[in-house]
Amino acid sequence: MAVLICNPYGQESIRTHRMFRVLADRLNRCSIDVLRFDYFATGDSFGDDSQGEFIGWTNDVIVANQELMKLSRAPRIAWLGTRLGATLAIMASVSSTFLPDRMILWEPIINGSNYLTEIDNRFIQTLRESYNVPREAWGNLIQSDEGPMRHEGVGFELGNILRQQLQALTKDTIPTPRTIQCDVINRRLEPEMESLMERWRNGSAQVDNLVLRDEFDWLAAEALTTSLVPAGIVQEFVRLIANQK
Repeated sequence: MAVLICNPYGQESIRTHRMFRVLADRLNRCSIDVLRFDYFATGDSFGDDSQGEFIGWTNDVIVANQELMKLSRAPRIAWLGTRLGATLAIMASVSSTFLPDRMILWEPIINGSNYLTEIDNRFIQTLRESYNVPREAWGNLIQSDEGPMRHEGVGFELGNILRQQLQALTKDTIPTPRTIQCDVINRRLEPEMESLMERWRNGSAQVDNLVLRDEFDWLAAEALTTSLVPAGIVQEFVRLIANQK
């Protein structure tokens, strides 16, 4: 088996980088090949923050998977997508000519407006804690369509196209993943996610819901609330993937 890791976006990608490096090393010890990559305009890839968008990133997943297949020659491929990376993996599975044997979706983003609000609130909180600036002052700047902070994404620039795509993202616009087995991991199963999974099952997809025992703070500015490499989560993913070889 080989595993393709689809990173989350922005600060969440920073938060999970070391954990996925450790996870990849642990899976390698189990004779499982792993490919980690950066989408265009993220990480070490070419492009500016503002150039990131769904169509290009979805194609990046497909190209990365082709590279993994070529390098590993593994008989089975699994995709592990996290947050927005999980959403991109779903979209890529529909566009790809290759059908992954398994998809593991860790808290996929299914409501783009809520996700943007979460990012905005975390940015305001970070500014307040770092610079002692009242929440209302920064909130007015961010919430204004013409405000200078409208494109802030907790240290990353949200381009107009990406913000528009996120605003249009709802559970009704997310397709059924094309895979043999789909595991959805949530810290708690919200009604919106439960409804989406039921639609997937009605579309003949085999979908299971899993719950991790440990929670992860996706947007913590500092490693003060959760570990950067939570041992319990790494062990759970190794068990989940390695047992399915």
